[in-house]
Amino acid sequence: MTDSTLYCYVHPTRPTLLRCNNCERPICVSCAVRTPTGYRCKECVRGQQKIFDTAQWYDYVIVFFTGAVLSAIASLITVMISSFILWIFILGLGPLAGVIMANIARRFVKNRRSNLLNVVFVLGIVAGTLPMLFVLGLGTFFVMLAAGGDVMSNIFTLSPLLWQFVYLVTAVPAAYSQFSGIFIRR
Repeated sequence: MTDSTLYCYVHPTRPTLLRCNNCERPICVSCAVRTPTGYRCKECVRGQQKIFDTAQWYDYVIVFFTGAVLSAIASLITVMISSFILWIFILGLGPLAGVIMANIARRFVKNRRSNLLNVVFVLGIVAGTLPMLFVLGLGTFFVMLAAGGDVMSNIFTLSPLLWQFVYLVTAVPAAYSQFSGIFIRR
């Protein structure tokens, strides 16, 4: 009887029963990547992912500035809402703004995709909020210095700054999931 034991093509000392469903090479459990169509080797998965990376170099610039400008506008709206004591609306504004920003950015780049493009978009959103955070943070610092030990005025002064963080925490995940195409289903 002949020895028909297969060995991983990456780890020649590991016996295996698995094969890549694309290139048919034997792969061990640590080299196998589970896909919706079965197990594949890491090389085949990498080759498949390159097909879906369609972003051009200028898409990164477009997405960053789109995220930054739209986030700056949403950040300004957040300050206006928080100054009118309508704080509860910010909890809905963040995810809504994130979805709107993602759809606009996706149209600007004509649905081209890349994993790095998703990250650049989120960095643009955070960068667009930074000027407002800086202004509010600096203003809060000076007001707190002037107020001294009055706790109630310090809490009221911190409110717009805290709502900016609430906006960021709610908008960024919504924007990322919408822009990257992640859908949560049962």
